[in-house]
Amino acid sequence: MPRPIRKKIIAIVEAAHLRRLVDLMQGCGAAGLTVIDGREGYGVTGDWTREGVFEAVEMKIVHTVVNAQTADAVFEKAEVFFRRYPGIIYAHDVEVVRGERF
Repeated sequence: MPRPIRKKIIAIVEAAHLRRLVDLMQGCGAAGLTVIDGREGYGVTGDWTREGVFEAVEMKIVHTVVNAQTADAVFEKAEVFFRRYPGIIYAHDVEVVRGERF
């Protein structure tokens, strides 16, 4: 039996801007999300690690699963958000159980 397809959105943002991003996603209709700590990584600006940094520059990873319409709304607003605040956002299709929840 085929399962419903939804969009999983993953965003990485500095802790100082997390609340703004969460509010943006909720405002677009995301029914739920999960935030986890970023431990370390590297990118355009070089390596980063959580050790020895101030809380304001810690990285947070936000996961949410939404329908395509909500994903479009999030991405439209995220384009403006990520011009101002550091971070990235991306999405991919996922199969879900109980698709009506998203």
